Amino acid sequence: VWVKQTKRLTSWMIRIFFAATVAFSIPVDKLLSFDAFWKGSLMGIGPCILTKVLCAPFMGDAKFVIGWAMVGRAEFAYLIAQMAAASNMIDQETFSIAIWALLY
Repeated sequence: VWVKQTKRLTSWMIRIFFAATVAFSIPVDKLLSFDAFWKGSLMGIGPCILTKVLCAPFMGDAKFVIGWAMVGRAEFAYLIAQMAAASNMIDQETFSIAIWALLY
């Protein structure tokens, strides 16, 4: 009963927490630059999606289900990128490229 009652509230609280932690750390001016967009698009479409979908024909009957299932990345990748930017392991431009790559 408790899970059913708090399920909607919990999902909204997780969204708000994500927006308050990661989304506010994205540098909008660097994110909307053309350089970050094309590099992030290249990274997102190439290594992040295309390689996983192209391995699908070698997986048997459920090939595209397996290929598309490997494409999914959780919000944890955004958190790792934000932590790397906060600890000065990557600069703001690289962080913007990573955000564009993760959007695909």
